[in-house]
Amino acid sequence: MRADEAVIDEAAQWLALLQSGEVSLAERAAFEAWRVADPRHQQIIEQMGGGLNLLRNPTLRGLPRNSLLHSLNAPSSRRRFISGSLSVLGIALLAGLLGRRFGWLPEAGELATGTGERRDFVLADGSALTLNARSRVVPFFDSDQRLLALRSGELLVDVAKDPSRPFVVETEHGRMRALGTRFLVQQGAQATRLVMLHSQVEVVTASGARQVVTAGQSALFNGAGMLSVERSKGHESAWLQGRLEVRDRPLSEVIDSLRTYRRGVLHLSPEVAGLRLSGLYPLDDSDRTLQLLERSLPIRVIWHNPYWVSVEPRPVL
Repeated sequence: MRADEAVIDEAAQWLALLQSGEVSLAERAAFEAWRVADPRHQQIIEQMGGGLNLLRNPTLRGLPRNSLLHSLNAPSSRRRFISGSLSVLGIALLAGLLGRRFGWLPEAGELATGTGERRDFVLADGSALTLNARSRVVPFFDSDQRLLALRSGELLVDVAKDPSRPFVVETEHGRMRALGTRFLVQQGAQATRLVMLHSQVEVVTASGARQVVTAGQSALFNGAGMLSVERSKGHESAWLQGRLEVRDRPLSEVIDSLRTYRRGVLHLSPEVAGLRLSGLYPLDDSDRTLQLLERSLPIRVIWHNPYWVSVEPRPVL
């Protein structure tokens, strides 16, 4: 992410936090500290709908903070937001961005989790569903099929047997069809990842490409087709126990995972985003994880305040 895009990303998260009406005094103070820390911060805030006057718009006030924040932290939503033209972002347009066409308002029957929350559900057919933090899914069950539309985040589903109705999980990149199985699905910015824990699933991408993925395999696909099918790493479900297990992954992926487990802004400098690492980290104590990362990588974690943290390159002495 370029530097200017990172500032826009952070400004969008602050605006969503502040408009909710649930902001604490400490969070508001954290925003003010962020705003005055860099002239670009104030400039972007002013461009995004006329500055803080935006927050007085009754269309926006009171929208659920968790719904907005987990959507803003979903990479695909961030990229769509950032790609908009700031020169025409007035109150009406931003209200539209926060509307249903971007999936930022709850849909009928929606199941969702907030910041740092994992939650179990029992679906109408008896299937067991677990959502990771800041995830959203909408069930569509009828006499012909059982469909879960994953709007953002990550889920694990243990499918109840019902030979008369196929079970389908849908993302923006395609569909995964199963009859009786257990698997993980994560929707990312550019692709969907499927991890098979039991039995098998047929993937049909948005372009019509098909692939059967069996137990012990992990598949990555986008709307155009299959990107990879390989043996699963065996740690993809560690989040169910509140752990983040990483094996030779970039720091950017770790920070993305931590963002769904903490409030406020967690900024990552592009200079260190590509650093590779392996390790086991606590999701439910993101402060501790950031401290561990600082000890093992050439980075420094700057704690501006509890709601604004920056990860930067470590200065060369």
